[in-house]
Amino acid sequence: MAPELRRLAPRVYVHAPGVVARGLPAGAIALAQHPGAAFGDGSHPTTRLCAGAVDLLARAAAVPAALDVGTGTGVLARIARARGAAFVAATDIDPAAVSAARANADLDHHAAAIEIAAHPPDHWGPRFALVVANILERPLLELAPALCAALAPGGALLLSGFTAVQVPALLAAFVRGGLGLASQASLDGWILLQLRRGSR
Repeated sequence: MAPELRRLAPRVYVHAPGVVARGLPAGAIALAQHPGAAFGDGSHPTTRLCAGAVDLLARAAAVPAALDVGTGTGVLARIARARGAAFVAATDIDPAAVSAARANADLDHHAAAIEIAAHPPDHWGPRFALVVANILERPLLELAPALCAALAPGGALLLSGFTAVQVPALLAAFVRGGLGLASQASLDGWILLQLRRGSR
């Protein structure tokens, strides 16, 4: 495999613009990405945890709509789009991150645009089969009602950006929102929670 490719998840790779992705494992995707200061370049364990989970869930079942909250570079939204999500939205309160996410999304030359803005998670209503929020504990707690309101019945919410000691408070907040814990994973001391809304 070309040394210019960096593995973000078992079947997801990133590389600089202009690099030709060669020698990818079967079923893997490779996304070009501008260098920059926005969070989500793939170096942090939480990005890798979320990337693997988004990729796995989107390959396991069709995702009609996906939302990436605190998108940073936009890589998680782009993984969902590459895996067939019909509608993808991404939000960030940092204007520099919004600009970076748009620039990176344009590198894909994909027919379907990603809607990238500073909107709150529930801006589009409860339409998302998959929501991912890789941000810190405090904003996760503040956004818990809006994140829950963005989920469609049966939808999955992926949360990361925190350590094990912060899990109980986060779980309590999202259980109050009607979600249940489906799975938990960790990498280098960081946690990923997958929560689910029941089907109606």
